[in-house]
Amino acid sequence: MKHTAKVKIGDCVQFSYRKNPSLQLTGYVVRVLTNTIVVDVSDMMEEELIDARQVVKHGRYHKIARKQVKNKVS
Repeated sequence: MKHTAKVKIGDCVQFSYRKNPSLQLTGYVVRVLTNTIVVDVSDMMEEELIDARQVVKHGRYHKIARKQVKNKVS
């Protein structure tokens, strides 16, 4: 089964944290791989216990507009 990534490096995505699915993380895509993406959440992190880079499977995230990110940070 071939996955086609609908995100590019630099796109902003939101996804559930794998250790606590009720926690939604937001970050920027830094690498697109065959079955996953690597997301940098260091700008949005509220807790120090979460790794700055998260590996997320395709289909487990959704792309969001940068305007939405600015509103959440403000």
